[in-house]
Formats: sequence, C-alpha cells, structure tokens
Amino acid sequence: MSMAIEQALEEGRNFWDQHARRDPLWAILSEAKKRDGKWETSQFFESGVEEVRTLLFELGSLGIEIVRRRAALDFGCGVGRLTQALAPHFDRVIGVDISASMQELAAGVNRFPERVSYVCNQAPNLDVFAADSFDFILSSIVLQHVQPEIAASYIREFCRVLAPGGLAVFQLPSHRRRYVSRAPIAAAMPDGAYKALLHVAGVPAAAVPPGTEVLLDVDVTNLSAVDWARQKYGMIRVGNHWFDSTGNTMLVRDDGRTSLPGMLRAGETCRLPLMIKTPLDPGRYQCEIDLVHEGVAWYQGHGSTVARLAIRTTSEAEGDSDAGQAPSNVRQPPPPAEPARIASVDTGMDDPGNFPMHGRSLESVLGLIASQAVRLLHVQNDQSCGDDWVSYQYFIQKPQD
Repeated sequence: MSMAIEQALEEGRNFWDQHARRDPLWAILSEAKKRDGKWETSQFFESGVEEVRTLLFELGSLGIEIVRRRAALDFGCGVGRLTQALAPHFDRVIGVDISASMQELAAGVNRFPERVSYVCNQAPNLDVFAADSFDFILSSIVLQHVQPEIAASYIREFCRVLAPGGLAVFQLPSHRRRYVSRAPIAAAMPDGAYKALLHVAGVPAAAVPPGTEVLLDVDVTNLSAVDWARQKYGMIRVGNHWFDSTGNTMLVRDDGRTSLPGMLRAGETCRLPLMIKTPLDPGRYQCEIDLVHEGVAWYQGHGSTVARLAIRTTSEAEGDSDAGQAPSNVRQPPPPAEPARIASVDTGMDDPGNFPMHGRSLESVLGLIASQAVRLLHVQNDQSCGDDWVSYQYFIQKPQD
C-alpha cells in the first residue's frame, strides 16, 4: 500500500469517527434542516426502508432478478440505515464501514441481531471477505467520499466478492454540472408542514377482479401549522403505491394521482377522488395512500402517517367477505422493535469540515466494469448528489457458472 493511500485512509477514518461523535445521522443524510441532532432516529431508518423498497421495485421493472437471497453486503453502512432495511429481504446482511465509531452506533441499534452483523474494514480492499460471498451488494452515497483510486479498488472488490449470479448496485458521481440558471418547479416547505391525516372511503368490502379500477374518496386534513399554497410551494397530490401482502415489496410505485386544491389552510380538510387500479395478478395486496409534494418528497418521508388498505383480487366471480379491511392511519410498524434513539454525542465539538467529494467519469467506470468478470446490466441517472453533480447508478452482475 502506498503512503498516499494509507494517509487517505487514515484521514477518512478520523473524519468519519469525528462525525460519528458529533452528529452521525446528519453526516449520513445531510439535510440542512436536520443538522445538529434534529434527525428523529425512526424517521432516519424509515428513509432506508423506502430506499430499499424503491430499489427492489426498480429492479423488477427492469427485469433484473436477484437470483438468490442468502447474503447481502451494505458497503459504507454508517449506522446501518440500509443494512437494517435489507434484513427482511435476505437471510444474512453484513454492513461494512471504515469508521469504528459508526460501527459501534450501528451495533447498538441492530434490530436483527440474528441476521445482521457489522464489520469495520480500514483497508483499500475487501480482503476481509472471501470471493463469491454475496448475492447482493449495495452502496449508496459512499464512493463519492472516497478518493477515485481507492473507489476503483472497491469496485473491483465488489466484482470479486459477488457470488455467481450475484448483483451489485452502486452510485458514483461523474463530474460537476455546469451551472444553468433555472427556476425551481417546487420549493420545500418547512419540515413541520408535512403532516397530514388521511381517511379513505370506498374500499371494496370483498375481493375484486384483477386490473379493476376502484374509485376511492380520500379526506385530506392539513395537520400542520403551515398553509399548503400551490403558488408558493408547488403542486401537492394524493397518490398510492401497491405492495405485496407483507407490505415489504413494492409492486407498483405510481398508480393514481389527484391534485389538492391551490390552497389548503392549516387545519382544513378537503375530499378528493382517487382512482386506483388493482394489480393484474390475483392475490392479496396492500395499497398505501400518501401525499406527494411533487419534485420534493412524499409526506411519509417526513414522518407523516399513511393510510394502508388490504385488498384482495381474484378471478372468481364470487368475492371474499374478509378481503377488504378498514383503512389504517397508522404507519406500518417496523420489524421486531423501534430502533433505539441515536443522539448526537457532542454537537458542541468542532465541525470536522466539509464532506470530501470526488467524481469518476462515466467512461472510466464503464471501462473498469468491462475489465472485470461481470456484466453491466444497466446505468441510470442518479439525483443523490444534488444539482451540483452529474451522478450515475450502476447495476452489475457476475455471470453464473
């Protein structure tokens, strides 16, 4: 190992250990409004659940199959935001990170000790893992903070430790975007504005045929102290997602949408029609109703409750009286138990400084992938680095024997 790489790794260890002591959740998801210990731990981990659900949905939409679900690796796991979210989908999940302090925090809030473990790796490789160890590897908003030479080494290691048929998904910025002046289509509201109560009427009381359009009445109440003004903040709509019967796997991300009126003042309620379409295959499903601030976020991501409906579809003429259930305005409970709260240990300590950002061009990453014994399945634009960077998400697979 060269002195330059060794020094870079040591600086990285110290940098992330300092952030773990000062404000670990914000260091991982650096939203301005969440700085200095303002992340709620449950909301922070829920963002990981939604990210994994969305990714699994995207894989299905692309026709990409996770061949086996024995072991998964969360590279650059921090306090385990995505590691915990992967646990319901794999037999075993390992989170690896350079920071021992982050690892200690992750172990302290591990809700799946029987299947999730954490490893501190402070080397420019993954020699701690044998070849062909993992059926799935995920790395999100991590490699951008690693010097390009070391990031390339880790990508090669992803290819080595993937099992035959295994899939790796990682994100990496390419280059800084040229600044173009443009008016935003939406402006984020204050964090406390994303609070709503949803009541749903018209839920089928019996099973319905697959592919059936169902018209729901959704009462939306603005529970916040902020007026939802379209002219000021942009469009807000009620929409829905479809999940399997467990509520863990997203099947349809966007189904129906209905816009709220131009103004819904604090405390006011409006009734909106929402046309949904049941999945095409017979079965039991969960339909999730939520509000989306277009171009900004779904309300659930800010801690608002959603409505969950249990709906059954069948090709039989007769229905099942137990197929429909009353909607629930309670968010799906997290598995085993709520994570223990992670508090900022010392927000009064000196700020470790700005996060290092490194890009690696699309062409160089594609060349690196081509040099390994893997197949490139898909590349797509990625928005996780904000407007300043052009970033991509890469999907690679090791061929089966």
